[in-house]
Amino acid sequence: MRELTRREQSFPDSAIKIKRYWDYQGSPDDDSLDIRRYFQVLLKRRWLIAGVVAFVLLLVGLQSFTTTPLYRATARIQINPETANVLPYEEIYESAERYLASDMFLQTQLEILQSKALAQRVVDRLDLVNDPRFDVPVREGVVTTQLGWARRAALGLFSSSGKEETAPNQDTTDVQKRSAIEKLGSRLEVEQVPNSRLVEIRWVAPDPTLASLVADTIAEEFIEQSLQTKFDANARANEFLKKQLEEMKKKVEKSEQELVQYARENNILNINDRGSIVHQTLEDLNAQMTVVEGELITKTAEYEAVKDTTPETFPQVLRTPSIALLEERLFGLQQNLASLSAQFGNEWPTVIQVRQQIEEVQQQLNREKAETIRRAKSDYQVAVNRKRMLERALERQKAQANQLNQDSIQYNILQREVDTNRELYQGLLQRLKETGISAGARTSNIHVVDHAQVPAAPYSPQRARDLAMGLGVGLMIAIGLAFLMEYLDNTVKTPDDMEQSLGLPSLGIIPTISGLPVANSRLLAEKTGSGGGVKTQLPVRSSPSRFRVWEAYRALRTSILLSHSGKPPKVMMITSAIPGEGKTTTVANTGIVLAQTGARTLLIDLDMRKPALAGTFGLKENQGISSYLSGNADLSSQIRQTTYPNLFVLPAGLRPPNPAELIGSERMETALRLLSEYFKYILIDTPPLLSVTDGLLLSVQVDGVVLVIKGGSTSRETVRKASNHLVNVGAHILGGMINNVDIDTPEYTYYYRHYFDERYNTDLSSATGPAGA
Repeated sequence: MRELTRREQSFPDSAIKIKRYWDYQGSPDDDSLDIRRYFQVLLKRRWLIAGVVAFVLLLVGLQSFTTTPLYRATARIQINPETANVLPYEEIYESAERYLASDMFLQTQLEILQSKALAQRVVDRLDLVNDPRFDVPVREGVVTTQLGWARRAALGLFSSSGKEETAPNQDTTDVQKRSAIEKLGSRLEVEQVPNSRLVEIRWVAPDPTLASLVADTIAEEFIEQSLQTKFDANARANEFLKKQLEEMKKKVEKSEQELVQYARENNILNINDRGSIVHQTLEDLNAQMTVVEGELITKTAEYEAVKDTTPETFPQVLRTPSIALLEERLFGLQQNLASLSAQFGNEWPTVIQVRQQIEEVQQQLNREKAETIRRAKSDYQVAVNRKRMLERALERQKAQANQLNQDSIQYNILQREVDTNRELYQGLLQRLKETGISAGARTSNIHVVDHAQVPAAPYSPQRARDLAMGLGVGLMIAIGLAFLMEYLDNTVKTPDDMEQSLGLPSLGIIPTISGLPVANSRLLAEKTGSGGGVKTQLPVRSSPSRFRVWEAYRALRTSILLSHSGKPPKVMMITSAIPGEGKTTTVANTGIVLAQTGARTLLIDLDMRKPALAGTFGLKENQGISSYLSGNADLSSQIRQTTYPNLFVLPAGLRPPNPAELIGSERMETALRLLSEYFKYILIDTPPLLSVTDGLLLSVQVDGVVLVIKGGSTSRETVRKASNHLVNVGAHILGGMINNVDIDTPEYTYYYRHYFDERYNTDLSSATGPAGA
């Protein structure tokens, strides 16, 4: 780290500042960078934007000032959701609450306003066919006219028929009227006022008075047409109701006759009273049957208990009070007999008397039980007979009820038909009376809110608005076109393009070289003195642009020397992807700034196909490295010293037929090894990488490769291919530098421009000596 710091301190302060500035520029804030880039694109394409905006404004101006002024008059009407009826009846032809309140009805009215039927009523009322104000020609403007002509011409290429011809037997008046109707409809605008039932009727014409008159007439004729529609509907309904009323009257009479005849045939005086008696009798019989069935159950139980019994086996359930009394008396006599027999014997008169009483009581008890058994059997038989009689009576009543139901069904059907026909007849009669009254009432749910006023100013064209809109549209088109061209521009322009898109380290930028003499078109440093005392000096006597380029080369020197870890690269190859990117100029001026540090620097021209390095320094091409590589001369005799201290050039020499074989030979490796022992820095100028393979063969023999890119000219794909070739052969790429950059363009911020200008003004006082700093 200390060695690197000392090495930085040995180079010019300005170059180190530029190198550090480029490192800082590599990671700005993303948001500010995007905004700055957008602004730079707009600033860069400012002339394109200005041209597009001017062109659009010119078209808008021509269109606006060559268009016939049109006036628009507006009438406003209100379409109510309900009709204001004088009568308390609904309209015959439609239900107002269901239809007029719907949006569908309002939309229908808007379409009717634009119908040809309404337009014909207006044309007939105002006699527009013969009104000269209606036939005033309207100019559409130069732009619209030309576009229309082009469209018709294009359509004519695909159309086999010519203009539409009028039928031979067609009346001219009908043609004029149809044309007037179409013209009136084409100038009509109908629009609903949002969130209301108001409708605006607008009509456009060259004459303001005619525009107002037509707009009002359309509103009035629309209301009149609506009233006429209602009147016609009522009239048609009246005729329809009369016919229906006659037919319904016949139906009522016929249904009444059928009802009377059916009642007579079935002996029906009053179906409701008869039905009540039958149903009441049926209900009574059902109630009696329920009681009889209950009694029968009881009698059946008693009968089942006594049907096989005798007085001796009399059941307890049939005991009556008299039987109980006799049994109690018999029990008492038996106890008394037992007591007397035990006391006096069986022959005791009292005992005999008691015994006789017991027999009498026993006979009475047997007779009572026998009577009870007979009575139970008789009650059971009576209950059975009663149930049978009730069943027969119930069946007869049910049959009578069923017959009544059948008679009632048919009777009710006939009665309902009579009632329905009578109601329909009454309804039709009422409707007929309503339509008769409604036909004479002229009420409408549509009325005029605002009549059309005569417009004081033209509606179209509005030149101020059109020009403002043209300015806005032109700016949008121009800005979009500028960003589109920027997007389609695939060239490398900034170090960010090279680092982010290509992944190449940025070594710096070289501004465009301008204002140089033809004889010295590549070298920036000026020479002072003569003979062996020639020295280089900063290019301060020409222009600030030359100084900017000079400072850029010194920054490039710093970047190259700091690009290699451990120690600065010694043998470097400077090349480009394609011809014309300024690699020879870069080699020459980089060699000069390296020699200024006091280090012996050698420039080798290995572009044997098109050598130019020797001519840049005013040297001849009759000898050079090609003689050494071909074995016709030694190496030291081919090296030439330039007029710049510590700077030497090894020209390409005579053009050999096989440059690639010479560069890839062992003598080339030997030459580089020998030269690196004598010179501190060696810069090699090679042919473009994508043209021939000379540079690729040499790239693996040097310490690093510097790729020269012509800013704004070389595409990213071209540079990417060249760098991929170097990576594939194993070359060490130090980085890329962008050459021939117009530093006044927006891609390069004011920092570079002002920085170089400040350095130029600061160094004016100290620029007379050698440029060692």
